[in-house]
Amino acid sequence: MAQNNGQGRISLDDMRPKPSYSQIVANGKKPRHVSTDPQSRGASSEASKGEKEVFDFHPVTKSEVLSSEPLPCTSTSALLLERDEGQPASRPNPDSGPTEGNPRMEFLDFGLSEDTHPQPDVQQLHRRIQILTAERYLAEEKAGRAAERIEEMKRLMQRGISDIDHDTEGLLRDAKKLKEENRILKEQINDAQSHIFSLQPYRKELTPDEVGREYDSLVEGVQDWAQKLMAPFLENPIKGAEEILTVARKRPNEAARFRKTLQQYPDLIQGSMYPETDEDIVAAVIMRFVHDKIFQKILYGSVQDYTRCISVIEHQMQINVEPKRDLFSIRTWTGEAYNALLSAPDFRSVRDRERRDLTIELGNTLRILCPKDRFSWLCENLEENCITPSMKLYEKLQVSTHHFYLDVNPFVMTTSGGDIVRSQDFIENIEKLDCRNILQNRKAFSLAKLDPPPSTKELLRDLLNVCTVVPALYMRQIGRKDAIKEPMIVRRQQMLAAWGSDEKRQKFVDDGDRTVIAQLYFTKPERAEGSFLRW
Repeated sequence: MAQNNGQGRISLDDMRPKPSYSQIVANGKKPRHVSTDPQSRGASSEASKGEKEVFDFHPVTKSEVLSSEPLPCTSTSALLLERDEGQPASRPNPDSGPTEGNPRMEFLDFGLSEDTHPQPDVQQLHRRIQILTAERYLAEEKAGRAAERIEEMKRLMQRGISDIDHDTEGLLRDAKKLKEENRILKEQINDAQSHIFSLQPYRKELTPDEVGREYDSLVEGVQDWAQKLMAPFLENPIKGAEEILTVARKRPNEAARFRKTLQQYPDLIQGSMYPETDEDIVAAVIMRFVHDKIFQKILYGSVQDYTRCISVIEHQMQINVEPKRDLFSIRTWTGEAYNALLSAPDFRSVRDRERRDLTIELGNTLRILCPKDRFSWLCENLEENCITPSMKLYEKLQVSTHHFYLDVNPFVMTTSGGDIVRSQDFIENIEKLDCRNILQNRKAFSLAKLDPPPSTKELLRDLLNVCTVVPALYMRQIGRKDAIKEPMIVRRQQMLAAWGSDEKRQKFVDDGDRTVIAQLYFTKPERAEGSFLRW
C-alpha cells in the first residue's frame, strides 16, 4: 500500500464491486457504511455534506431512489463537488471524450483514471448534473433569445408608436383642411342656391285655364244654391207668389231691404219682368254682392293702413326708384307683399270676421226668401257655397303677378224719370258675350249661326238684352319692360237675351207666369190682417 498522503486509505473490501443503493433498497436491506480511519471518516463526512448540498440545490435530483444518507466517496468526488459550488458550469457533452482544454469540464476528469472506478450512484449523479447543466444552458440561450426578441418588439412598438403619432398629426392636418374646404363649399352652395332662387319665381304663377276652372266652380255653386233656395216657390208659381206677398206684408223691413238691393241693378228689375227668371235674378244678386264686396276691394277693405302703405311704395317704385323698375317687377313685389299679409297669423282672425260679416249681410238681403226660423240654415249655406269660395278665389287673384279681375256691364241704364234705356254697346260687343235666348229655351245666341246674317238695324230692333247674370273674368298679362297686353277674356259675361220681334217677346210674357221676384218688387208693401200660410 502506498503511504498515506492525507487522501484516506481504502481497504480491499471497498474496492470490490458493491451493489448500488437502489439494489439494496430493492432487496429490503439497509445500506451499510464502511468506516475508515478518522481522516477517511472526516473526508467522507465532508463529501457527504457536499453531496447533500448538491441534492438540496437541485430539487430534480431528489427522488425516492437516491437516499439522503451519506455515501462513501473519494477525495476526488469531494473535490468535484467543491469546484462545482459557486461556479457557472459550462455546457458539457456527455458523449464527448476527454475534457482536456476545457477548464470548465476539468472537474469531471480530475483525479480519475482508468483504474479508478467510482460507485454507480456517483456516476448516475454526475450524469444527472451534466443533463441539468445542459438544460440550464439551453434555458439560458432561450431566455437570451427571448430577451432579444422582447427588445426587438419594443423597438418595433416604439417605431410603430412614432409612426402612429406622425400619422395622427398628418390626419389632424388633413381633417382641418377638409373641414375648411367643406365650409367653403357649403358657402358656395348656399350662394348658388340663393342665386337660383332669385332667378326663379317666388310662387307658381296662375294660368288662365286654372283661374277659369275655379271661377266656373264658383258660378256653378251659386246657381245651384239659388235653385235650392227658390225651389219651394217655383213648384207652384201661383201659390208661391201668394206666399211671398204674405211674407212681405208680415215682414216689411226684410222686403224693403230686398227691393232696395234690386233698385241698384236696373237690368235685374227688367229681367224679373220675364217669366222663368227667378233663379237667374237670385244668382245675379249673389254674384253682384261678391263682386262688389270681395273682388272690388283690396283685402276686403279690412286692413286699409297696410294696403295704403303698399300702394305708396308701389307708386314710388314706379316714379322715384333708380334704376327704374319695370311693371313686371313692381307687380311681382306687390303680389309678394299681399301674400305676406294674407299669410300672417294675425290676418286669420280678420278673414274669419269678414267672412262672418259678409255672410250675415248677404243673408239679410235674401232673408225674405226663407222662413223666419231658418235664418241660421240660410247663412250656413251661403257661407259654404258662396262666400268662402269667393274669398279663396279672390286671394289667389290678389297675389298674382298678372292682373285678373271681374267686370259687369249690364248695358242698361236708367233715366232721371226711372225709365230703362238700352245701351248701344251691347250690339257692338255681342261677340264677346255669352247670351242665352230666353225665347228659345235658353239656347246660345251666335251671330255666326244666323242665316242670313242680320243687319245692325235688325239687331237694334229685335235683340234685347234682358239682364246680366254672371260677371266676366278678364286677365291683363304683365310682360317685361312695361309691356302690358290687352285684356284677355277668360270667361265671357253670361247674359239673358231675347232674340225676336216685339210680338214674340210680348207673347212670351203673356203666356208665362209672373215671377216671384217681380211680385215682391212691384207690389206695394201692405200689412194683411191674416194669412193662410204661417212662416
